[in-house]
Amino acid sequence: MDQPVLSALDRPNSYIGRSVPRPNAHRLTEGKGQFTDDLPLSSRCLHVAFLRSPHAHARIVSIDVEAARAAKGVVLVATGAEIAAVCKPWVGVLTHFAGLKSAPQHALAVDRVVWLGEPVVAVAAATRALAEDAIDLIHVEYEELTPVTDIDQALAPGAPLIHPELGDNLAFQLAIESGDVDAAFGDAHAIVEGEFRFNRHTAVTLEPRSILADYDAS
Repeated sequence: MDQPVLSALDRPNSYIGRSVPRPNAHRLTEGKGQFTDDLPLSSRCLHVAFLRSPHAHARIVSIDVEAARAAKGVVLVATGAEIAAVCKPWVGVLTHFAGLKSAPQHALAVDRVVWLGEPVVAVAAATRALAEDAIDLIHVEYEELTPVTDIDQALAPGAPLIHPELGDNLAFQLAIESGDVDAAFGDAHAIVEGEFRFNRHTAVTLEPRSILADYDAS
């Protein structure tokens, strides 16, 4: 039986219960796919490694990068304050989440780290190995702050504020009520309450988002 031709209006449900042809399947299964890491690099291109925070919440007291800057093959060592001078922070905006609160997110932490693994210093070097070797030469002094690792703890009165300028730790809330809710509960034969916890889910592609930049002055 021939499958009907689907228009753009049929998506995103156009794949359910259907055999979907994949024009790139032969190329990928034969090992002929080309990904960002397969592209030939110019001799001018560098590799970047990041020094990441070992703490979930801490104030950055000091950063010593002098040894890293003098290391073999290193072209640039950048701290959060240096990057912030030329790169504006990103602020999350979702038009369908009216009232969403989002703190400015810098490319590298500036004064504090607010999650485990947040990048603090970037090192650009001739090779990935040299960049990672230089990372080991950087010394960062932290003042540990109280982390918030649980949703209920984050919303409790007096909880440590991860972004004090936002007033609380609640980014967004949405309530949907339709009809006479109180009457529905009052007339219900039985009421079942439960608390459900789900781990975060996200789509993960075979190749993550990547950027390969090669500046040519000509």
